[in-house]
Amino acid sequence: MSKGGSWNEREARATSEVARRAIRRLDFLEWAILGVAVAMAVGGGALVAWILAGSGNPSFRTVWLITSAVLLVVPGIVVFTKQ
Repeated sequence: MSKGGSWNEREARATSEVARRAIRRLDFLEWAILGVAVAMAVGGGALVAWILAGSGNPSFRTVWLITSAVLLVVPGIVVFTKQ
């Protein structure tokens, strides 16, 4: 065998490094998508609360909290139950 190892060993190391890089990038992408989903749920909850605030319903903050949670939790439950 040569000093650098066989061709298969070098190829396996290179493939492993490429896979590790891809996993790191996908992990970052997953967190970015989660952050956007949270921001959209909070923004959507604020919009619903603003619309309902004028009709004499509970306070803006209460409606905002509940609708934001619903807008984030319900789609999450759907995603996890489909798997």
